[in-house]
Amino acid sequence: MKHDYLDKYSRLDSFIHKLDPRVKLICFFLAVVAVVSEPRGDLTGFPFYYLLIILLLAASRIPLSFVLKRCLIASPFIVMAAGVLPLSYLLSPGASASPSSAESMWFHPLSILLKAYAAVILLTLLSSTEKFHRLLNGLQKLKFPPVLGVMSALMYRYIFILNDEMLRTTRARKSRTPGKSRISRFRIYGNQAALIFLRGKKRAQDVYNAMMSRGFQGEFQEYNGFRLKLRDGLFSLLFLALYTGVRFGL
Repeated sequence: MKHDYLDKYSRLDSFIHKLDPRVKLICFFLAVVAVVSEPRGDLTGFPFYYLLIILLLAASRIPLSFVLKRCLIASPFIVMAAGVLPLSYLLSPGASASPSSAESMWFHPLSILLKAYAAVILLTLLSSTEKFHRLLNGLQKLKFPPVLGVMSALMYRYIFILNDEMLRTTRARKSRTPGKSRISRFRIYGNQAALIFLRGKKRAQDVYNAMMSRGFQGEFQEYNGFRLKLRDGLFSLLFLALYTGVRFGL
């Protein structure tokens, strides 16, 4: 069973990895807010935002190919959201006659693309530089709703059950159907998907029974091993000063 889908590179040894998860949660969340809150169509601050993101990537030692794959996964949704604006400008009456409308037709979608990809990269850095359960413990320490943390922890654990069942059923399907199949692929994959959920449900119930037998009462035990250090304070001050400076100084 593979347990590194979200936090694959969380075991690297870098300055970003050593930071307190609460500091990373606050800094990266405020960085996303600063980027997303840029006025639509204003591209002035994005070179500085992406320069800071490149510095974070270099400091975290996370492979660029991994970050690009995450951006590629989100690309259909981002491009679809940005592509609606040019169509709306073209379909609106008198759009081509106004220079400002023609300028907005290209600058507004580009700003949406830059905002979305910056947010995806920042969130990828956050989830890849810290173990997922420590991020959940950090949210718990920051007084986020406990239900949100419990649901996220359970979803994170149960997704591996489905992934493991997918690997098992795929291996069984390939071993039983060598060569070209005479049955429709849609029927094969549909039966496999149904089997994955049925077997995953049974295994999830077994996991739940095991948790209940060990005293689980709807809440995970709080972790008390977080300690703020000098590097956490220095990083948060410098990080927030740079992002707020770009957001309100340009």
